[in-house]
Amino acid sequence: MALRIGALLALGAIGLAATVRYSREPSVPEAPPGGHIVFVDVEGWYRRTSHEAAVLTPYDLALDGLPAGLPLALGDWRGTDRQHDPAVDKWFRDPDVSIERTYRRADGELVWLSAFGSRGSKSFHLYEHTPDTCYPLGGWNIETLSVEELPAGPSPLAVNSGVARRGDEQLVFLYFYVWDTPVRDAVNGVLSVRLAAPVRADPEATMAMLAGDFIPELFPTTVRWVRF
Repeated sequence: MALRIGALLALGAIGLAATVRYSREPSVPEAPPGGHIVFVDVEGWYRRTSHEAAVLTPYDLALDGLPAGLPLALGDWRGTDRQHDPAVDKWFRDPDVSIERTYRRADGELVWLSAFGSRGSKSFHLYEHTPDTCYPLGGWNIETLSVEELPAGPSPLAVNSGVARRGDEQLVFLYFYVWDTPVRDAVNGVLSVRLAAPVRADPEATMAMLAGDFIPELFPTTVRWVRF
């Protein structure tokens, strides 16, 4: 009898735990017609941060939707695909999605965009090889590195931001991670987005250009959302 009661109690505990997990599934904001809601953070599987935000985008940034979901024309920017870098396959173990583009504006500004996405165990390599760890291998010196909160609607859009120098060259780089569901499961995968732009006047002006013109083309606004 004692064993039977113990088994029933154990089954009840399992059911209660399942109910709690189900009731705490994060809600998903409703996207407007023609839009998509994605979830952006500055870190990935290892640590969910307080910077996590739900963001509206007009583009299909799910792994199954790329690269076709990200157009070559973004507002005043026109993109061209760059030659594939074989190092991507080495460091990221042949990612499921690989986008390497240069976007240019008529006034001469340009942005190098790279987006790599993977599912499963190889997705962890996206966090191991980031601009601040890989640029020095190419001779770049990282001058600054921080998390920047960009004004983007109800809540800020946080990005990892840095300035790098190599000889007389200087660039501003940003990177962050994108999920098409708030349930961060490696099975569903993750997209790592990296932007870099050469400094023409000073790093502050380049950062203002990225934050004020290019990024809003990708993510017009955040939306009101709490995980639980």
